[in-house]
Amino acid sequence: HHRTSIESVKVASLRVTVFVMRGVHITRFAALDGNGRPSKTLLPIRQVLRLENLAEHQAIGANKIRVETHYAGVQYPDFLQAKGLYQIKPQLPYVPGMDSAGVVVG
Repeated sequence: HHRTSIESVKVASLRVTVFVMRGVHITRFAALDGNGRPSKTLLPIRQVLRLENLAEHQAIGANKIRVETHYAGVQYPDFLQAKGLYQIKPQLPYVPGMDSAGVVVG
């Protein structure tokens, strides 16, 4: 996830900046069909990625933390996972990423 300033508005004599948390979601596996079997047609990775706004204050479960991500890397395992060819297949949709740098905020 990364935070992006999306709007700066002037309210009375105050300037207010609104932030939104955005994340890339994998909506399906590029190399698998709807039943999880190898597909005859391999989709380009860009067709299974969706950049979406996320709820800013989603509940954080027990033993979880919130990180304000400043940088996120995309590694070869992320690519394989998006295709459905990595040994771990998360439940869809999911936010990929095995490497990131940021600040723990909650």
